[in-house]
Amino acid sequence: MNNRATSRTALTGIVALTAAALLSSAVPAFADTGAPSTNTNVRAADVVEKATGVADLTAPRTDGGKLVADAGGTRVEMPTSGSGKLTVSDASGTRIAITLPGSASTSPQASTHGTVVYTQPNGSVDVAAQVGRNGSASALITMNDATAPTEYRFPLDLPSGAHPVIDEDGGVVVIGGDGELLGTFEAPWAKDADAQAVHTAYRLEGNELVQTIGVNESTAYPVVADPKWWDKTKEIAGGMVSDTWNSMKCGGALGAAFIPGSAAYKVIKNAGGVKKVLTTLAGVDTKKGALSALGSGGSTLFGIKAIKKACFDDLK
Repeated sequence: MNNRATSRTALTGIVALTAAALLSSAVPAFADTGAPSTNTNVRAADVVEKATGVADLTAPRTDGGKLVADAGGTRVEMPTSGSGKLTVSDASGTRIAITLPGSASTSPQASTHGTVVYTQPNGSVDVAAQVGRNGSASALITMNDATAPTEYRFPLDLPSGAHPVIDEDGGVVVIGGDGELLGTFEAPWAKDADAQAVHTAYRLEGNELVQTIGVNESTAYPVVADPKWWDKTKEIAGGMVSDTWNSMKCGGALGAAFIPGSAAYKVIKNAGGVKKVLTTLAGVDTKKGALSALGSGGSTLFGIKAIKKACFDDLK
């Protein structure tokens, strides 16, 4: 998907005290709660925001005693501790939750830009959460020094029947029980203190997203890494995927079929992957045009019921 980056534009993402006790409805910057010191919080937020930028962030607020952010048709509820669940609900009511790999003894503090940090004084790892104006939700790991673990686990609570799949870019697509695309985690990234990219990758163990970070002797600490969740696709201009809904249906069907050994796997792989297939289909508006654009593999995809229904049936 130029278009699962579009699918993916459509995460990723993330208090022993309640949010209401911590923050006013305007969420002042680093309200003094007696949790980690303001200096620690400021420093932790500065590290994250140096890596991510702040221009597209949405600041959280309190709602019914919960710390939440609303953006792009998405509601994101922050956990009450660094080991709690970042919960994302879209406009249709679809809900996922991402458990953060931080400490249960930490509490949330919000920066003036909207980054929510869960810090431990003198700890080797901090976690944070950000919500983008487009509705994306990010869970951010800060490795403060070389004693920090290099593997982090994010258990996922998904709708019944849904399952995650690693895609061809190293990101993760979540397919619903009906075969449609629910959302994606972008391919992971990590940066060190010198803004140098650090190798990182995902793997899946059931519904647990595991991120490994490949630091070495040249890595400058702190290191920031970011799983980001998107709950919708970006609109793809033109052709059969000219609207978000069709892109989600087709992308989900292709992603679900992109499994080694399946009839569609070789075809999709030879075509350049799911994104490339969607990009190709974005330029056509007839079944004949789609089959021609996909070459000899088009008839194979057309013969797979779920893909035919999601990607071809709306064409003339």
